Amino acid sequence: MPNYAKKQRANRFILLCSILLLNACADKTPPFSIIGQEPEAADITAMIVNITEPKSPEVILYEPEHPVAYIVQKGDTLWDISSHFLRDPWHWPEIWFKNPQIENPHLIYPGDILAIVYISGQKRIQIQQRGEDGKIFASGLRIVKLSPRVRSKPIDASIPSIPVASIRHLLSRPLIIDKDVLDNAAYVLSSIDNHLANSTDDTLYVRKLNTSSGNGRYHIFRPNKPLKDPITNELLGYEALYVGETKLLRRGDPATLLVTNSVREILRNDRVITLDHTDFVRDFFPSPPTQKVRGEIVSLLNAISQLGRYQTVALNLGQRDGIETGNLLRIKHVGLVVRDLEEEDPDFRVKLPDEAIGVVMIVRAFEKMSYALVMEADRPVSIKDYVESP
Repeated sequence: MPNYAKKQRANRFILLCSILLLNACADKTPPFSIIGQEPEAADITAMIVNITEPKSPEVILYEPEHPVAYIVQKGDTLWDISSHFLRDPWHWPEIWFKNPQIENPHLIYPGDILAIVYISGQKRIQIQQRGEDGKIFASGLRIVKLSPRVRSKPIDASIPSIPVASIRHLLSRPLIIDKDVLDNAAYVLSSIDNHLANSTDDTLYVRKLNTSSGNGRYHIFRPNKPLKDPITNELLGYEALYVGETKLLRRGDPATLLVTNSVREILRNDRVITLDHTDFVRDFFPSPPTQKVRGEIVSLLNAISQLGRYQTVALNLGQRDGIETGNLLRIKHVGLVVRDLEEEDPDFRVKLPDEAIGVVMIVRAFEKMSYALVMEADRPVSIKDYVESP
């Protein structure tokens, strides 16, 4: 059986290469081969690749041993795929090329074959062949059962740019509260049973709640630690500790709310704000900031002193600094100051250079600060590190 399986994989490899080689010759582009494994069916969230006319790629560095083709796997993200080809994955939109022979060429699905092609003498990447939900058989041929229906593929089956599940809570809940919002927010007065702590299905009485607008659903949060700029000591806002959600039962002052979900005990004086049902962003298009910036890490989410890939940091950079969702920043580690033992002066010190240790992507920007997801990290990220334009 092992030999038979190897023979099957070899046959599939040869036949797929032959198919792509014929396509390459027809397009008068250099030949390429397939590197990848047989994919599985997908059940992952949406990603629409932002397609623009490719820019000049002089500064775009490809990985020295990048594949000439790749079969998209279940669980891949656009960042993962880009990392196979590029030194800096955020250049992906600049080297992507829409294949006019492919339906919806701006969407990438598991099972799709991505290949290096040459357009006007420049390296580009495009979808060379659809994977038909990843069902590529050992013979290298795809079995398609024809039927009188519209063949479609849902957008939500395409691959995401980043692991959205890691930041879903950041996108759908309030996290940073301005002092003005905090001072004027409605608050929990008591409950129908006058309990000190409440949870799901309990009834609350809330004071100063504006019920004239909104959808009748509200967040409950608890003001946490104030976040200050480590350089200027400016108050950037208050970190909001998410407590739960409620729906309006009766207007008035106090208004009556029913707790529909809680993740921790609801206490008196917890704050209440309108629940915004605007769809959160699922598509992040990587880009550098429009201007040179440098910022400090002011908080580590769900970590005490260090964190790593796909964890979140709070930065002292916000919309007022030109920061937008999708912006990429390099993480820099501050070099130590060490004594040079070769020097006679015992107080002589040398500052070691700062080192780049990773990359973050802005996933939510507020006026004075932002949250960023660690996309790459060569070493643990700490509160003492900083970020700057790539």
